Amino acid sequence: MIQTQERGTEAWWTETGAEEWADAIVAAMKLGGVEHLFFVSGSELTFYQESIAKAHAKGRPAPRLVTMTHEHVALNAALGNAMVRNQPAATAVHVDVGTLHYGAAIHTAWRGGYPVLMTAGTGPRAFPDSMRGARGSSVQWVQEPRDQGEIVRQYTKLDHRLEHQDNPGLMISRLLQVAMSEPRGPVYVSIPQETAMLPMPGTARFPTRDQLGLARPAWPDPADARQIATWLVQAENPVMYTTRAGRDPDAVLEMVRLAELLAIPVMESTNADRLNFPMTHWAYGTGPAAKDADVLLVMEDVVPFTPGPGSPSADAKIAWVAIDPVLSRYKTLEFRADLWIPAAVAAVARAVHEAATHMLTQSALSRIADRRARLEQRKQEMVAHTDTLAQEDIRHGRLTGRVVGYELGQLLEPETIVLNDGLSNGGFVQSYARRTQPGTYFRSGSSSGGWGSGASLGVKLARPDQDVIHATGDGYFMFGTPLPALWAAGHHKAAYMAVVFVNGSYSTGTSGLRHAYPEGYGIAAAHYEGGTFEPTPNFAKLAEAANGYGEQVTELSQLAPALQRGLEHTRNHTPAVIAVRVPGPMQGVGADT
Repeated sequence: MIQTQERGTEAWWTETGAEEWADAIVAAMKLGGVEHLFFVSGSELTFYQESIAKAHAKGRPAPRLVTMTHEHVALNAALGNAMVRNQPAATAVHVDVGTLHYGAAIHTAWRGGYPVLMTAGTGPRAFPDSMRGARGSSVQWVQEPRDQGEIVRQYTKLDHRLEHQDNPGLMISRLLQVAMSEPRGPVYVSIPQETAMLPMPGTARFPTRDQLGLARPAWPDPADARQIATWLVQAENPVMYTTRAGRDPDAVLEMVRLAELLAIPVMESTNADRLNFPMTHWAYGTGPAAKDADVLLVMEDVVPFTPGPGSPSADAKIAWVAIDPVLSRYKTLEFRADLWIPAAVAAVARAVHEAATHMLTQSALSRIADRRARLEQRKQEMVAHTDTLAQEDIRHGRLTGRVVGYELGQLLEPETIVLNDGLSNGGFVQSYARRTQPGTYFRSGSSSGGWGSGASLGVKLARPDQDVIHATGDGYFMFGTPLPALWAAGHHKAAYMAVVFVNGSYSTGTSGLRHAYPEGYGIAAAHYEGGTFEPTPNFAKLAEAANGYGEQVTELSQLAPALQRGLEHTRNHTPAVIAVRVPGPMQGVGADT
């Protein structure tokens, strides 16, 4: 039973009927927005299993415990889940070794700004038989590092070891409050077994995450909004840049309104981590290069352009808008701006739109209409050109990465969710996916490969009625420990389809090597040792080993039917892998990871 009551000058606190600390921990998770706890078994984590089972039996709040068999996949699943729900997810892993097995997914959580609660047990410290949960196994003597939180400290907003003097529900709520407040990011808590098993004296009382409250984004200074509006109204060649604005669906709508009012093209890199702007819109991708723009409005971006020869001119006006515009999580930042605006994109776009509406003279409207016509024409030409390139490959019978992206695009429903984890072929996925709805296109937001397998599982658990497609290179597919992800997708009836671009190579060790040492010994060698892995694994058989469906595609005629069959299997709760052989660097086509 959940009750709230006022205690003196305190805010409303919640009572959950918790009997042990672990009961309060799982209740605080659920009341703080966590629907799924991605759980990898450990000897000291049985308290989670017992408390969640107890909560379900007694009608108390608790997240769903999702059985996972690998920590890297578990954390990526939590990232995907949080990404589409816009709410936190949580993980539970075994002591320091499980924390280490999170691996590069910790980097993704940090750089991608995911609000995940990472939890781990700790080796018990209590003397044997001195209390419940005390040391009782020889392995527990080797499970205590000097500082377990230090493992992830560089990649979290906050970390904590739960101690006997803590209020366990409060600490979970506090961690979720920090994770969900902008700029969002991961938090970590280690939970000693003997602490989790402590009896709860009296009634457990703690504030929920929302009772503590979340920090709200700031509204822009009206004077700044008027200044940006003035620059844009007077501009001849304006442009907006973004890669992350779509984290707030309202920001997408407000950017569309602003772009349409002033005919501002919107540019993003192939690494944009979600749908920030409808990809079929005439303003999308039709902008000038940064060096040719006279006004640049950067809306939640990390690297809108590469500094140096491609930088804007000295007289170009630049306004940089983000919750954390100076990117305080990044040590080196070479960009300049005339205005750094620490506010939400949606709020800034709305304020600039309002200010600009009152500045539009007949002359400005005429100039804007001309620019819009040029952008519409350019968009038509760009779409026709990309389609022509794919159709030419098809006419000549070439099974290329471009054709895979094109045929995949033909298959997608408007609400299909695409997770793009490719590199050189990832651009084809983005070009032909043509997503228009917020929440239907994602990338990891980091430089860590292998996010997509686990993330696809987490997405499907949160969006069971939508098709989920994971597009990836073969290298990144292997980085993602796909076997545990595919098993979990089948076990939890959260099936997705993985489309693997197979070229037996890493772009870093092939085209990257050629770029760094064009006349070097490495490219003179026969097999790009360190950059290729031929013969490639049979990824279709990997899917079958995980009780899924797999096909290898080596001929153009096989491609479209295989994609359709794979999607049909996922709709019947069977995960699918369609592995498509595409040209690699030895055939003169860029490699994919």
